[in-house]
Amino acid sequence: MPDGDKYDAVVVGGGPAGLAGAFWLARYRHRVRLFDAQDPRNKMTWAVHGYLGLQDVEPLELRRIARHQAQDAGAELEAAVVERVEGAEDDFTVTLSDGRSVGARRILLATGLKDIVPEIPGFDDFYGSSIWHCPDCDGPSITGRHVAVIGWGKKIAAYCMGMLTWAGDLTVLTDGHPADVEGSALRALERWGIHVREEELARLEGDGGQVRRVHFHHGPPLDVEAVFFNIASGPGSSIAADLGCAADEDGILEVDGDHRTTVAGVYAAGDITPGSRLAIRAAAEGTRAAIGIHRSLIPPERRLR
Repeated sequence: MPDGDKYDAVVVGGGPAGLAGAFWLARYRHRVRLFDAQDPRNKMTWAVHGYLGLQDVEPLELRRIARHQAQDAGAELEAAVVERVEGAEDDFTVTLSDGRSVGARRILLATGLKDIVPEIPGFDDFYGSSIWHCPDCDGPSITGRHVAVIGWGKKIAAYCMGMLTWAGDLTVLTDGHPADVEGSALRALERWGIHVREEELARLEGDGGQVRRVHFHHGPPLDVEAVFFNIASGPGSSIAADLGCAADEDGILEVDGDHRTTVAGVYAAGDITPGSRLAIRAAAEGTRAAIGIHRSLIPPERRLR
């Protein structure tokens, strides 16, 4: 398509990273369009915590504020699913699920992660109010409390070490799976008095959004004040993989200081890049990616050697 029909950048994903990227790209007077599938990872959470200037704002309210700012700056926003991205730097084609396509010189991927959620009776009654997946986000809410962590495998011990920042005591629940924790990881759990229960979970019990007890198919119940889970998560979209962006075994993308991926013209920000899962960090990275994209689009005649 003619260059005049191309966007300077297309942003895929409408969370804090994507919206911050679109906002700042528009402030830099670039023609930018954002596509949002409207399926945020934190939609079940009652509030976004630790976002400077906003006290425990609801996730959808934060998105509403950010969308308003981005549109006021000149960004174009649309609720749509991006099916694929093809092409190369300065000549990408972004195809939507309804068959429409737009051109772009740069791509910013802010597609986030999706969690594997435990299938336990009663889980949905407390998810987002006293059951969470992100210690960085919700750990300060459970300081000194009795906490259960649902998970297993080699990474669960490291997850628990982080939880010790806040939790009064911890119990690992493997829900019938082998704990698969040994060596130094097992010794760390033992040193800090973190118990492991491998019985299959029967149901969660509580009231008013507050989980209070875990029941097992075999064995005594466990009284708790909060539950976290860490089973598995993966990229919210296959676009980065289809483009050939380098990633680790969990699908987290390799990026440089400007948030460029290993594919020229493709940038990434938010949960699909290394680091914490805080919303404020995602917004900061979306801003950094926008700055990187802006710098890459400065014409040669304006670059001093």
